[in-house]
Amino acid sequence: SGFTLMEILIVLVILGMIFGLAIGQIGKMGSRNMKISARRLSSTVRYLYNKAASEGVTLRLVFNLDENSYYVESTSERFTVTKEDREVFEKTKKKKSGEKEKDSKKEETALKPHEASFSSEESKLLRPVKLPEGVFLKDIFAEHQAGGVSSEKAYIYFFPQGYVERSIINLRDKNDEKHLSLEMNSITGTVKIEEKYKELEEER
Repeated sequence: SGFTLMEILIVLVILGMIFGLAIGQIGKMGSRNMKISARRLSSTVRYLYNKAASEGVTLRLVFNLDENSYYVESTSERFTVTKEDREVFEKTKKKKSGEKEKDSKKEETALKPHEASFSSEESKLLRPVKLPEGVFLKDIFAEHQAGGVSSEKAYIYFFPQGYVERSIINLRDKNDEKHLSLEMNSITGTVKIEEKYKELEEER
């Protein structure tokens, strides 16, 4: 004997409810993973801020946006930053994307780091971190660049004078619908976490 139409409909309704609950749980897990990742990044930033000041070294938090991971490098060499025209940054972006260069008269500036020899930190507390499933690096805004970086590598620098450059780290979910932003306080090294996408505002 076969199933009646009513029995088939009941089974389909039950399966739909099960799938709906499963999808809801996956969404909650992704949101939870994003918050955990943000808190871990916040703790890392605070630790690097204190480490740079106490040990007298320059540190940088390196983000590999293509691999969705980050790690830490350091240098004991003297390291400073200078001003660079935003025009240079825009031209570099256009060259990478294959766009034609256009003349620009913008006078806005950003900080550009001088070259120094950085090496990976071997500390157990600073091992490379791969973001969990469902959490992605959307882009990184840092004071030394005149715009956000959404591919390849991005850097945030910590200096021994007790200073971290003004920066924002943006996280997103798989569908780029939910966002978390982490904004650095350059003087205190604290991090403000907000459930929204943010860009770094230029100082006037």
